[in-house]
Amino acid sequence: MRLSRRHLLGLAAALPARAWADAALVMGTGRPGGSYALYGPVWGRLVEAQAGINVAYRASGGAASDILLIEEGAAQLGMTTLSVAVQACTGTGNWTAGAVFKNFRALFPMFPSVLQIVSPRRTGMVTLAGLSGAVIGIGPDGGSGTAALPALLASVGVIPARFVSGDYDMQVREMLAGGLGACAFIGAPPVPAIYQAALHQRLSLIGFSEAESAQVARTSPGMKRMILPAGVFPGQSTDVGSVGTENFAIGAAGLPDAVAAAVTLAAMKNRAALAAAVPAASGALSAGVMESGVVAYHPGALAVLKGMQG
Repeated sequence: MRLSRRHLLGLAAALPARAWADAALVMGTGRPGGSYALYGPVWGRLVEAQAGINVAYRASGGAASDILLIEEGAAQLGMTTLSVAVQACTGTGNWTAGAVFKNFRALFPMFPSVLQIVSPRRTGMVTLAGLSGAVIGIGPDGGSGTAALPALLASVGVIPARFVSGDYDMQVREMLAGGLGACAFIGAPPVPAIYQAALHQRLSLIGFSEAESAQVARTSPGMKRMILPAGVFPGQSTDVGSVGTENFAIGAAGLPDAVAAAVTLAAMKNRAALAAAVPAASGALSAGVMESGVVAYHPGALAVLKGMQG
């Protein structure tokens, strides 16, 4: 049954306020310099203002960490990517240790994430092949980079000397100081930490050919070819091909339908506010999670999304 917008608003308004007045939903967020750290607090404030539900925040590594926090019952809300969620649902990817995670559900699509690989011009690294043998920063432990990049880059023949994890801002500073050859971050373009560096430093933005993108899509479920349009970064004069995945909000499977509906509706009614924090959220919403056949939506959230399509 397709629900009317009026019915959905009523569903959210019917949330038993007493049950949440003195408690808070805990939201896992990302690390400074990344997109989740910007998007999550804005979503949380919208939930508080629109639904009267308190939200507390727990800093996390990102896409994989948020799934783990929900699995452990340490958080009820979070954010992840389709590529990492597929690994969680199928027990693939080194970070899962073969375990299948069943306690999280998709709530709503947020924005695309694109792999952004940069290196100082002085290194001479301008192609994927040039990254072999280099030390590469891949973002925080528990993020999309640490979960996906080693296998992804190996699929196109890139074998670095080693991968290093750490906060985005810290790793960019380390790269500029010569401690890292390159940084490879999966995030909404432009990743803030890279953008700030590009304002003052000459960086090479390393892309993927169509053949390399196709190879990644074949070997890394949830990843596909994406484009970084000219002008995303200061000094970027041409489009650069890359690969990427979709981001979506997640919640605990045990959230009441009315709560899942309320936190979803708060975001969907206020996409302009979310896009002000993360500009990539202003684009058309992807149906990638619904069409994956792997990641399940929370029924309360799905009712909102289907109702808003009507």
